[in-house]
Amino acid sequence: MKKVMSIGLIVMVLLFLAACKGDPTVPTIPTDTGNPTDPTDEYWDQNGNGIPDWQEEEITLTYATWQYTQPDMVTIDLLMIEAFAEKYPNINVEMKVVAEWYDWDTAFLGLLEANDLPDVFLIQRLGSFLPFNMLADISEMYENDPSTQHIFESVSGLGTYGGKRFAVPTFIYPTAWFVNLDLLDKASINKPGYDWTYAQMESIARSTTNLTSHEFGLSGCNFYSRVYPKVLKMQEDLVTGRTWYAFGYDGERFNFDDPVMQTGANKYSESIQQGYCKPGFSPEELEEWYADPTFVPTYGGKVAIWPEATWSAKDYFDSFTFNWDVYPGPGGVTGGNTDIGGVSSLSQHKQAAYQLLKWMSFGEDGLLKRFEIYADVGQELFQQGNNFPYPIIDYGIDGQGVNKVWEAIPYGGVAPGFVSPEFVEGLRNGAFWANKEVIGWDAVDSATGPYFVEIMNGTNTYAALKDMIQAAANAALNEAQQAMKDMIGF
Repeated sequence: MKKVMSIGLIVMVLLFLAACKGDPTVPTIPTDTGNPTDPTDEYWDQNGNGIPDWQEEEITLTYATWQYTQPDMVTIDLLMIEAFAEKYPNINVEMKVVAEWYDWDTAFLGLLEANDLPDVFLIQRLGSFLPFNMLADISEMYENDPSTQHIFESVSGLGTYGGKRFAVPTFIYPTAWFVNLDLLDKASINKPGYDWTYAQMESIARSTTNLTSHEFGLSGCNFYSRVYPKVLKMQEDLVTGRTWYAFGYDGERFNFDDPVMQTGANKYSESIQQGYCKPGFSPEELEEWYADPTFVPTYGGKVAIWPEATWSAKDYFDSFTFNWDVYPGPGGVTGGNTDIGGVSSLSQHKQAAYQLLKWMSFGEDGLLKRFEIYADVGQELFQQGNNFPYPIIDYGIDGQGVNKVWEAIPYGGVAPGFVSPEFVEGLRNGAFWANKEVIGWDAVDSATGPYFVEIMNGTNTYAALKDMIQAAANAALNEAQQAMKDMIGF
């Protein structure tokens, strides 16, 4: 459920905070006409006057996100573009209402036909926009931006196609691991460290499972086929393992024929058959065990450990009646996904649009402003839409020994694990579900899904199906990528 704050409430909060800081009218936002790609170079300053070209004329840009669907909404995006315009006074940014996420692609076709694309926007699927030439090639800007060298390897390849960059990841939305500390206490298990291993997680899951009281150690078993293979691959070969995404994808192919995929699938079957992982609950089970067919065992305190996307769980945190914390993925690899954004091919001010995209995503100044707003206004803003966004980048430690961006993240008030150093490391090594970015990912998931159902149900084994899974994945990926080549010519 999306939470929307009224304009009046946000304005009152920000005015109050501004007054506390000594400004009786508006929040203090520094104006900066300097070059965000410090130092200024020829690419950004073609006339050599020391001022980036995109800061030399009055510009109006438009920005669109599926989290902004009504003109009277006040979201983090609106506050961020206002801050951008304050920082760069020559640029006016207007929020554009487009559609909800499920109508996004259709709405953009209409905007394209009307020659009215926003300058900067989020992208549902790269493959949906590429055939219509909606996206500018931002490769040169990205390559001439020194900040991009700090982007995590786990996401740096996302947003490219055919050797060109058409999008950038905006934020990571992690699949966090929620741990019911009360069930651990009940089983006389100490709270694990945030650097927990897979073996520790499995041991806890086994020890907290009580089939008599219908308490389960683990729910969310597809971890074994999606994320766990990268854990194993990094243990086997750290360099190669770091290049993997979720589902055994290495940037070119899905490695279902790699032995680590079979190990993960075998654990998938074992965890279900031995009862310490419950993949799902039927209405009949919920009625019989908990006297309520709508009961949610994870939120209701009947599951010790479960991985779940933060945007999925966030509306229920206040209803948790047990002590809990959040962990990175066991073994130091966390799953999740990213949003991606791009610049319109029709934009008349592409360099300025790129800088707006950067401000709204991985730019250091933008990130610091975002987390300042979150900290000032409170949870209401960062629990809107896809909440708990994490940077895709690490600018490192400054001269005072402070990692300004990562230490500014205010989510620790919800659960301390959200800001643990190990949580950051789990994202740096993340195994992300890249179906928004990789042409053919969804097709591979659909083609291989029935085989994994057989494995989960115990009617077949990975060893018996491995070759068929790999063949199906290869065919689906090749077909989707060839279809894209046929449509756009490369």
